[in-house]
Amino acid sequence: MKLALYGLLCFIWGSTWLVIKVGYGGLGPFNVAALRFFVAGLICVPIVPLARARWPRGQGEWLLVAFVGVALFGLDYGLIYWSEQFIDSGLTAVLFATLPLITIFAAHIYVPGEPITRRKLAGTLLAFVGVIALFGDRLRLDPGKAIAMTSVVAATAFAAAASVATKRHGAALHPAALNAPAMLVGSVTLIGASLVSGEAFTIPGDRQTIAAIAYLAVAGSVVSFLAYFSLLKTWSTTSLSFISVFTPAIALVLGFVFLDERPTPLMAVGGALILAGVTLALTSPAGLPPRRGGPHGGG
Repeated sequence: MKLALYGLLCFIWGSTWLVIKVGYGGLGPFNVAALRFFVAGLICVPIVPLARARWPRGQGEWLLVAFVGVALFGLDYGLIYWSEQFIDSGLTAVLFATLPLITIFAAHIYVPGEPITRRKLAGTLLAFVGVIALFGDRLRLDPGKAIAMTSVVAATAFAAAASVATKRHGAALHPAALNAPAMLVGSVTLIGASLVSGEAFTIPGDRQTIAAIAYLAVAGSVVSFLAYFSLLKTWSTTSLSFISVFTPAIALVLGFVFLDERPTPLMAVGGALILAGVTLALTSPAGLPPRRGGPHGGG
């Protein structure tokens, strides 16, 4: 069941690249992200009582909600959406694939039981090389876009920080009880960014844009983050961070199917390196018992 949820997460977040590529009807990046998480947050609100879960209580849990809302749903997604105005999706994917590398260091420092090992570090680097290979024939590094590229890496740092904070402090919270208020906090943060940046905050009127935002809110946010934070209770933060190296590959496959994009031999090499790297990082050497915190255990 947990592996199925992991696969579902990879597919959904891989498909959101395709939705983003199709377009939002001219809405600004902060505007789109704010609408996405406002709708998603509202949907999560009734899930809490339906799941017989409790709302956050106490200063510690509400601080976690505020931190996840600002760091993950506000800063992470805000920076990603803003950066994609200036750099292409392939480069964004490569830069965001640094997430496992940043996460293993953050978890090593902040999450008990998730130390860095040479095997984990080697596998993480190998998977990152695989993502580079996926987009190797289309990457264009422009020094003039250094701020946008740095923003994507900063976004990964905020995402990693939110994950390790939730892993350490959010064990008692139901995923819906965390997501509902955190997404609404993120939405308010993004609305503020939209207004400060001079975007005209508007509600879309055309069907394609409404459909795109609805998919991103329901599948890309409600379903995916409920699954993500559910898995985070028993899986390590490093295991889940590898979703960021699988999603670009899935996005390319969907591009072949729906956008008639052509595969290349380098993409096959990249896919093989990703699988090899993740396998190396998340399994134990032959003859040794599995480490705690891997895909089949807590961390």
